[in-house]
Amino acid sequence: MALTLYYNPASFFSQRARLAVEEKDVAYRSHIISHPSGEAIEPWYMRMQPNGTVPALKHGEIIKTDSKDIILYLDEITPDAPKFYPDSSIHGSDRVAYLTDLMQTISVEQISVGSLCYRQYTQDCKLPNRFDVKYAKQSFDAMGDEMRKLAEKHPDLRESYMAKIKVHEGRDLTNKENFLVALKECDSIMGEIEEELAQKWNGKFDNFTDSDPWLCCNHFTIADIYLATLLHRFVLAGQVKRMWGDGKRPYLAAYYARVQQRKSFQRACGSANNLYLSVLLPKLKHQIRKAFPRLVGFSVFAASLGLAVYMQYKGYPSWWPNNLKPKF
Repeated sequence: MALTLYYNPASFFSQRARLAVEEKDVAYRSHIISHPSGEAIEPWYMRMQPNGTVPALKHGEIIKTDSKDIILYLDEITPDAPKFYPDSSIHGSDRVAYLTDLMQTISVEQISVGSLCYRQYTQDCKLPNRFDVKYAKQSFDAMGDEMRKLAEKHPDLRESYMAKIKVHEGRDLTNKENFLVALKECDSIMGEIEEELAQKWNGKFDNFTDSDPWLCCNHFTIADIYLATLLHRFVLAGQVKRMWGDGKRPYLAAYYARVQQRKSFQRACGSANNLYLSVLLPKLKHQIRKAFPRLVGFSVFAASLGLAVYMQYKGYPSWWPNNLKPKF
């Protein structure tokens, strides 16, 4: 029975799950969820994934709704493949657990939103310029208001919506002090990982072969999934110079260059930092599908792609409805 992965290409945690699926090379069906359109809080999705988040993995009646749980489940259903979480018989397995848990403490959402809001702490940030603290708070408030409406409209989901609202409103991702603390803590963790790579690679920075180890073991583990997606997110958020650029951490730089050559990474994350492909296009497809439900399949994709390219280079046509204009 094939797997179905519900994800958004721009979502950091979705990238973890998708990279894991691609690494296992198992057959799966992609279902892209448009975050900006609020698709993750639509009733059909909330009934399957009560947290209203991505990713989610469905395998028959089994549903996994956390990226780490998805990675571990993939180990379960591929017993003959190298384990993301290797047992104690594999050299370096203890480091897999330690470094995975360490990277799990990094507040990726705080860093991502903070990099959007406080551009003075970024360099070459690839996130939209129009996003600031005011816009972020308006977007968060609008999401909360929409969930309250949906809770009233769908009593069977009220508990799930109210729980999500509590989590949603309990976070202050635009807080500058929290952002700077998260950056400092992450910088320290990247320093520790640099030391780990230095011990493994011992002066080697390029011309890697399949026999060269990865972060912890000779094969790609969950620690590598975590590190690869973290580094990719730092590129998007304009945090390369802080974390490894300008010769600060040459082993991290070499690691990122190496992982970009990996086929699984290219398939899972190759277009993730292109916001027209990972955010705008899924949003257009979702909004057009809702506005014109009879348009499905290739016609929706072709129309969305054409409009995305047109708007990228020419701006919105005069006839384009205001309610279908993406807001970044």
